[in-house]
Amino acid sequence: MRMTSAFPTPTLAAVFLVALAAAALMPPPQARAADVPSLDGAVDGAAGDMVTLRLSSVIQEDVVRLRDLFDGISEPGLAETPVARSPQPGASVEVGARWLAAVARAHGLPWQPRSRYERITLRRDSHDIPAEEIEDALRLALADQGLDGELRLALDNPGLRLRLPSTAERSLRVARLTLDENSGRFLALVAAPAHGEPQATASITGRALELTEVPVLSRRMKPGEVIHARDIEWVSVQANRLTRTTVVDAASLIGMSPRRPIRAQDLVRSTDLETPVMVTKNSLVTIRLQTERMQLTVQGRAMEDGAEGDVVRVMNTKSNTIVNAVVLDAGSVVVVPATVTAER
Repeated sequence: MRMTSAFPTPTLAAVFLVALAAAALMPPPQARAADVPSLDGAVDGAAGDMVTLRLSSVIQEDVVRLRDLFDGISEPGLAETPVARSPQPGASVEVGARWLAAVARAHGLPWQPRSRYERITLRRDSHDIPAEEIEDALRLALADQGLDGELRLALDNPGLRLRLPSTAERSLRVARLTLDENSGRFLALVAAPAHGEPQATASITGRALELTEVPVLSRRMKPGEVIHARDIEWVSVQANRLTRTTVVDAASLIGMSPRRPIRAQDLVRSTDLETPVMVTKNSLVTIRLQTERMQLTVQGRAMEDGAEGDVVRVMNTKSNTIVNAVVLDAGSVVVVPATVTAER
């Protein structure tokens, strides 16, 4: 008998081989029970059958029966006789001519291999519970322990799946969960199906990362540019990536300007921002003088940088008078009459 690569481990293959050999050397318990026809009667009934070896079989049950190996057995009781345990769910095994001949002789079947190369492939039918469904169950279990926000699960074995016999219910439960609240590390034991005797279990380790939404720039922005609402989008990031200076509300971004280039999607810190400069040193500005009775405008030159609302010194380019003025917007300042100085 030659094992195929579908068997998960050599140990499972060895267990299957031992079970097959044991079944071939002794009549199955069902055949000795009072409610099952005797082997003597079965031999007589099978003698006239045209029994042929199947090329392959997909096994649904925990045991391999004669009908899984041979076609043409007319006696129902004999066809249902178990001869070995099935492979593990999803696994396959090739059964060779020598063992098949021994089983046929033990049960009185009129079959002999035509060559030593005759064989049959047995595969245990199964269905899988993928990692996505396992993660969903873990999220519910973690929520019961207080982690009920948005989470990102980082499993140490992300390709994990639970493989069940096709006859088993396709469901699972978290049988045990241990969580370190400080680091987010967890250890969980999952079992399937969700009810009854588990037919598949797995120990899972990983980390539960809490997520939070923060505003970021939707495009790369340079110093001097003013951030508007249209330049902002929201992304989910791990909560442990946030610092005391991370900007977490859009209002803290709108109207500000980058101190340095900021790439799209990067977390923004308050130290990365400054009030945008509306008036730069030595630039020409429009000086407005407003009173209750009049409004005058004159050209001036800024003596220093200023953001909106800042008080800066500006010089009247005609009179060389220096006054303090409040920056209104880009290139425009307003003078309060009491601020006029005598500097020349």
